[in-house]
Amino acid sequence: MPKTNGKTSGNATTKEAPEQKKKPLWVFYKVTWNFLTSLCGQTPSDPDIVKKWLAARQPKVKPPGGKSMEEVQAEVFDTLLQGEEEQEISKLIFQRRDDVICMRASTIRSHLKDCARQVSQLYYGRVQGEKAFSTKVINGVYPDERMYWIPIMRQNGGGQITEADGERIVPIHATGPRGMPINAIKVFEYVNNAQMEFVLKVLGDSVRASELETLMMYAGTHGYAGERSVGEGKYTFEIEQIGQLFVDTPAKEQKRIMAAVGSIPAAKFNQRPLETTA
Repeated sequence: MPKTNGKTSGNATTKEAPEQKKKPLWVFYKVTWNFLTSLCGQTPSDPDIVKKWLAARQPKVKPPGGKSMEEVQAEVFDTLLQGEEEQEISKLIFQRRDDVICMRASTIRSHLKDCARQVSQLYYGRVQGEKAFSTKVINGVYPDERMYWIPIMRQNGGGQITEADGERIVPIHATGPRGMPINAIKVFEYVNNAQMEFVLKVLGDSVRASELETLMMYAGTHGYAGERSVGEGKYTFEIEQIGQLFVDTPAKEQKRIMAAVGSIPAAKFNQRPLETTA
């Protein structure tokens, strides 16, 4: 007798395939970084150096909807601290928006992608038939689009930071391409007891919460932003799931998730007028 899916035909019976668990489109996580060592500025204050700095980091192909190099340069210039006297030594400083020290969310994504490559290669390895862990992070983990700027705050509810704690001067000794010694001085801004809070969106179950924790255990040791090679930018982290968005999520639940995202200080910070201040 012919068999039909889940039905009886004569004396032949087939079982229905077990119903698959519905997969969320997006899973939202609130992430908090508490820095153990100094968070250091990494943006050159000299506009000429900024152009070269950005050019070295630009992708070979502009992504759809991405900003042009000229637009990115203008944005960086607008967020640098202006009004200082011209100096011979260029400093590495923080970007500022509405007089608040902040970081672009894209730097968080770059940081996690870089660390995911190392964790994928040296810890997880490759499983035959599965995508590499780094591929899952690169294609499935994004900062929430409502948070373009992430304000730097003091730990323990200290509020947003408007001034760096100071500047450090470090001598640099290197060898040029022709073997000639190069001596220079590097000056950079820093902030102690810094905190960053933001929201990550994870596509479906591409990266589980436990895998995010593994990634950030490595990333917090690797360090974020400037002066990582001397131990700066190290942090501890907290991850809290705040919601799951399915294709058919009811409007009431969607509003709850969006309200939870909107309650994060970084979301409120980005609701201000978009012009940046010097």
